[in-house]
Amino acid sequence: MELKFEKILDRLDTGVVVVEKNYFIIYANRKAKEIFDLDLSSGITCYSLFYQYSDPCSGCVKEFLTPEKPRIKLTLSLGEKTYLIEYSYLSENLILIFIKDVDEESYYKSLYFNLLEKLPISVFLLKKGKIKYLNSFSEKLLGYKKQELLGKSFMDLVYPEEKFGIEKTFNVVLIDEKEEDFMFSLVDKEGKTRTYLGRCFVTKDLDKEKMLVVSGVEVTEFLGFKQKMDVVHKTQSFGNFLRGLVHDFNNVLQQVKDYLKQMESDLNNPQRIEKYLTLTEKTLSSWIDLNKLLLDYTKEFKEIEKKRTEIIGFLKNNLELFQFIAGSDIFIQLDFNYLSSAWIPGDESFWRYIFLNFISNAKDAIDGEGTISFIFRTKKEEGKKYLTIFIKDTGCGIPEEYLDKIFKPFFTTKEKSSGLGLFLVKNHITNIGGKIEVESEVGRGTTFKIFVPLVEVKKIEKERRKPEETFIVLVEDEEEIRENLKKILESEGYKVYTFSSGKDVKENLSKIEKADLLISDLHLPDIKGGELYQMLKQKFPNIDVIFLTGDIFALAELPSNRVILKPFSITDLFSKIKEVLQ
Repeated sequence: MELKFEKILDRLDTGVVVVEKNYFIIYANRKAKEIFDLDLSSGITCYSLFYQYSDPCSGCVKEFLTPEKPRIKLTLSLGEKTYLIEYSYLSENLILIFIKDVDEESYYKSLYFNLLEKLPISVFLLKKGKIKYLNSFSEKLLGYKKQELLGKSFMDLVYPEEKFGIEKTFNVVLIDEKEEDFMFSLVDKEGKTRTYLGRCFVTKDLDKEKMLVVSGVEVTEFLGFKQKMDVVHKTQSFGNFLRGLVHDFNNVLQQVKDYLKQMESDLNNPQRIEKYLTLTEKTLSSWIDLNKLLLDYTKEFKEIEKKRTEIIGFLKNNLELFQFIAGSDIFIQLDFNYLSSAWIPGDESFWRYIFLNFISNAKDAIDGEGTISFIFRTKKEEGKKYLTIFIKDTGCGIPEEYLDKIFKPFFTTKEKSSGLGLFLVKNHITNIGGKIEVESEVGRGTTFKIFVPLVEVKKIEKERRKPEETFIVLVEDEEEIRENLKKILESEGYKVYTFSSGKDVKENLSKIEKADLLISDLHLPDIKGGELYQMLKQKFPNIDVIFLTGDIFALAELPSNRVILKPFSITDLFSKIKEVLQ
């Protein structure tokens, strides 16, 4: 009887192996011997047999087989063939092992199907809008059994208000045969709405007809949590925002208080009183700006982007206020690049806030004397015109590891800062269709680049002037050089005002009736040439400049057509004057 049983097992296409309690193989049929080239006469354990081909543990699973868990399946690859190994518990002393050839394509198809059943996401197969398959996870989430949904319309599960949009998405995917990411909401058996972040794409069934594969991760709880966190975040950010505004309000009040004290001490000087009244008015305007900003934080940012500001005139009108806030040790330079007017989105309170924020940050970064430059350039990009505003300071710079954090809310390296200034500035610039970038080098300073849509722009038309129509302001501290240059320039017909220092220019500024060109030493004893140039530009906006210097490194800092290196010839000087003026 046993002999007949062995003959039957030898005819099987499935390998059969019997293992005893010490892991020795006590029987193997013909198929098993062929697969493993097995000779039982030498006493072989299942461990030594399977160790050659797979993980050592795959042959030692006896301890995992129990009456409660009587079967374990594994796969084994031998050359180009794949086998399914099934361990079965017979008793405490015996394990039965089956080894079966597996058609690889069929096996992996079965494996993929099993994988779909175990995935922790919802998967649906739809044909002509009907549910042909849903995985176990979908059953669990929606509370339905598969039999209740198979053959039903998928749209019966969709939240009513989303049906039109989802049908449109499905049609586009079916027609164009492309993948599409989308959000959708399904109503479960209890009537609860569940929101999914999903994807759908096209596959084909056995009849080569199109089917939709719809998969989704449920995000209902996450969205609810996000809404709660948004409320908390907004409350926290609003509190920090208010603290920052209180700090700004106090600064405004302190400035007004200082102006009133100055007026009190200068009661007999009408011009000084008028000056401080003007500054007080502009400072109080910044108070109003802060109030507007407070209101803008609590409502949609739509009205501001509809308004327009002529930014060149705005900066000229506010330069005195900005300079006062920067302080006497920091000089504000303006470079309009021959722009006479430039209209950009945003009202004046919006731009006053933006510039005050940058000035405040630059002031904190500059230790002692320094410069803040506002440089304006126009550019075209993809057929659109933009105004680029470079805001450059000579401060301590920003460490590289902070550059990607400075626009994030609440990030700050200052003790008394809310960390919201640059965050709000970036949001405001983005809201009017612009963008902002930053470059910085520790020890050399920081440059912010603001790109905003340019609504309208006008440039100064430079006229070709004859020498006798050109007025030159010559500033040179060495008397002999100054007098020689004056004679040479006047011999060519130029009108020349001469001064020995920055102080000399300030004290006699009212005597200069017209100025087309400044020729100045780059480094005067009491003032930098750039500061002197900016001072004259406030009275003569169209004035140009040529700096005289022996410092070759100045060529790296200044435009080459604005610098002439010492020593120079008279021919070089006249050529440079013509180049600049014409």
